[in-house]
Parts: sequence; structure tokens; C-alpha cells
Amino acid sequence: MTSAQSRFIEGLTAKVAADAAVRAAWLTGSFGKDREDRWSDVDAHLLIDAAKFDEFHSRVESWLCEIRPLVFMRLMFEGRMVNAMTDEAMRLDVWLHKGKSHEVTAGETRVLYEEEGALDWLPRPGDGLTRKAAEELLLREVPEFWRCISMTPVVVGRGEKLVGAAGNSIILLALTNVLCAASGIRRDRGVKALNGFLLPHHRNCVEETVLRTTASLDETIRMPMRLARIMREHGPAICEQWEVEYPRAMEEAVLRYVSKELSALGYGSVLEELG
Repeated sequence: MTSAQSRFIEGLTAKVAADAAVRAAWLTGSFGKDREDRWSDVDAHLLIDAAKFDEFHSRVESWLCEIRPLVFMRLMFEGRMVNAMTDEAMRLDVWLHKGKSHEVTAGETRVLYEEEGALDWLPRPGDGLTRKAAEELLLREVPEFWRCISMTPVVVGRGEKLVGAAGNSIILLALTNVLCAASGIRRDRGVKALNGFLLPHHRNCVEETVLRTTASLDETIRMPMRLARIMREHGPAICEQWEVEYPRAMEEAVLRYVSKELSALGYGSVLEELG
């Protein structure tokens, strides 16, 4: 933990204890699990008395600035979460809850302040990925992967190099989400913590693919083809592992379309990356 993180948490703890509108305050994320490091965001939650919620919500920015000056703040999720950054570049999310009590999870929550009866404790879920969670993940991410691959000829045909580069990151995210399912481990950390949920050989093949850096358009096109090859090699087996139907027809349709269009655009040589 850095001094910036510790100063903010200490200031938050003192401030909630002195504010009659706050019934409870707690941390989740890395700090809630005692896994924080110097790069961790602070994920805080405040339970606000229902009768005082609107007034508190209207002054939340100044309230937080009294703990530490903010250089950025925005309200997200219909005003239920404050996304902010302090003048020390410490990233901060503050969820605002309304009511008499709120559910929190054992082993994933660090309580800063609590009035009697304000927190209802739930047992910590197991470390294993459940069948239902795996199914939801695969049914969402595998089709999304192939949908994004299908747009490769679009960015090539229009000469949108930057869009292509940005799209590769979306393709990479979908692929790694699928590969994480192979470990069978419930992913209980944010998007910036990935290594611990990938099998070593999956991590190695993706890193070798992504870290081939070059600014050429040819390379920008080759990357999604390489990622597609990894999905073809590992996606069906991971879906089978969880008894989820792999969208084979979608894969085949996408690859037919991509192969045809890239060949017509003069980039047929990149298709060798599909194997």
C-alpha cells in the first residue's frame, strides 16, 4: 500500500464515523480481500440513511474533496457510483447505497465503520468457477469474439488503422475471458488482474502473439488472425469442458467472410496465421 492509499483510507474512515448520514462504510476489491498492492484502486462503499441520501448525494464531490482534493470525478450507473481520481493520481470508486442495511461478503469486505445492524453478511463463495457462471461467460464472449473478427475487413477496406488497433484490444479481451474459463477458477479480481486466471500455456501463446509489435498495417491485420487461431484451438475444448455449445457455425461463417474479403483487398497472405 502506498502512502496515498493509506492516507485516503484513514481519512475516509474518520469522516464516515463523524457523518450522521452514513450508516456503514466498507472496502471491496483488492483492499477488501487483503490483496492490495501499490497499483490497486480503492473500491469503497457507503450506506446512507434513506432520509438523508438525496442531500448527501448532492454534496458527495465536496465531501470527498475534504478527504483529499479530486482532479477528476464523474457519476456513473445512474449516479450510484462515483468514479474519481485524487490529486495524487489515486483511482477511486465509491458506491452509494441507500437504506437501513446492505449485504456484504465475508472474506471480500473490509469494514471501516458500521452502525449496529447495518451490514448483513453473506458467506464467501468458493474459488471454483460454477457451471452457470462458465456457461454465461462462454455464451457471451465466444460469439462476441467472432463478431469482432468479422469486422476486420471493414477496417481494412476503409483504411481505419487506428480503429483496427483499438478493435484488436476488444478481440484480445474476449479471447482471454474465454481462456480464463479453462482454469476453472472464479475470477474475483478486476480487469487489470489476469495472469492468475490463465493456464500457463494459454498465457504464453497469447503473450507471444500480442507482443509481436510493429506499426505496419499487415501486422495490425495479422494479430486478430493469430488470436482467431488461438480461439479455434482452445475455444471448443473449453466449451466442451463446461458443456456449452461452441458456435461453430458462427466461426465458419466469419472465417469464410474474412478470408474472402481480405483476399479481395490484397491481404490474403495474412490468412496463413489461421493455420
